[in-house]
Formats: sequence, structure tokens, C-alpha cells
Amino acid sequence: MNRDQSTEDTLKDAFKSADLGDRTWLFFTQHGRIFKLLAIAVVLCFGFGICIMIGRASSQKTMESSYFEVIRNGDGENKNRENFARKYATKPLGGFIFLELADEAYGKKEYGPAKDYYHRARRGLGKNIFAGRAAIGESVALIKSGMVSEGETLLARIGEERSHPPAIRGNALYFLAVSMVGRGDINAAKNILNILLNSNFSAHWKGEGKKLLREIGMER
Repeated sequence: MNRDQSTEDTLKDAFKSADLGDRTWLFFTQHGRIFKLLAIAVVLCFGFGICIMIGRASSQKTMESSYFEVIRNGDGENKNRENFARKYATKPLGGFIFLELADEAYGKKEYGPAKDYYHRARRGLGKNIFAGRAAIGESVALIKSGMVSEGETLLARIGEERSHPPAIRGNALYFLAVSMVGRGDINAAKNILNILLNSNFSAHWKGEGKKLLREIGMER
């Protein structure tokens, strides 16, 4: 066995206990409270907007009534929430419900439904930070369901999309590098990490990128 092969085997062993899904779920769990608070703020603002429009747009009033009917008894049954989200799939509130369903499916390791929910969430949420998180969730769910190429392509696209905040773009590039390391493409991972470290991304993901470089023994 040559030195390069030995190094690759060592790296694969090192990442067996911390794959992309583990790192992603840890991130979502650690930052879940922040996302929930932001989500509540969005829903409240959306609700106030609807109240102002009552009497001027009957469709908005109907959507408001339907939403509060779904959440009246807690979060509502999954089927009821999904029916609501499908009915208002192109609206932000429908997208937010799909995002909730996606996170729940991912937490149960149901990656097929999760990727579909995340995809639908992206459509409804538009270009805000929640849409960015939905896109990252879809990418990782694709990878975890065996569609590695599709997932990595989406992560790369998120990293290049300037309409997303730097934190979302940096997050996507970091997970792209982790996925590449996990399948042994070390040089490609190094290139992505260099882009992450040398561009205008958030300090948090630059720090994570430096840690990953140290883990794979390629600190610059």
C-alpha cells in the first residue's frame, strides 16, 4: 500500500464517526432555537399583514383561517399541516410549514420525504434565509438518500448564489467539503475550503473550514 492510499484510508476512517448527516443534524439542533424564534417572528409579521388586509383580499383571509385551524391544537397532525402547505405551496407560510415537516422527517432519518419537503419549502420561501436553510437541508437529504452528485451540485450552487446571506453560502461550501472528504476526494475538498477561507463568508464557517483542514492534515 502506497503512502497516498494509506492517507486516504486514514481519512475515511476518521470521518466514519462524523459524516455529513451527523454534522448537519448537530448544526440544526444547536441552532434550532434561533431558527424557531425567527420563524415565530416571521409568522407573527405575516399574521399582522393578513389582519391589515382582511376585507380587501378574501383569499388571504381564507389562508389565515386555515392556518390557525391547523395549529389550534398544538402543531396539528402532519397530514393536516401537509394539506395546508400543499394548498399554499407558493406562499411563504406554506413554505414554512414544509420546512417544519422536512426537519421532522430528517430527524427520523426519512431522507426521501425530507428532500421533497425541503424542495417544496424552497419554492414557497423565496430568497430569504429560511429558503437558504431549506436548500441546504435538501442538499444533505439528497446525499443521505444516495443522490450524492445531485446533493453536491446543489450545495455548490448555493455557495455561488449571491442572493443568499454569507452565512448560508459558507455553510453550503463547508458541507460540500465535508461530503467530498467523506467520499475520499481530498483535493476537491481542499479547493472548496480555500474558497471558503479566502472569500467574504461568515467567521463561523471560516473557523469550521480551518478545523476541517486540520482534520484532514492540509492546514495551509
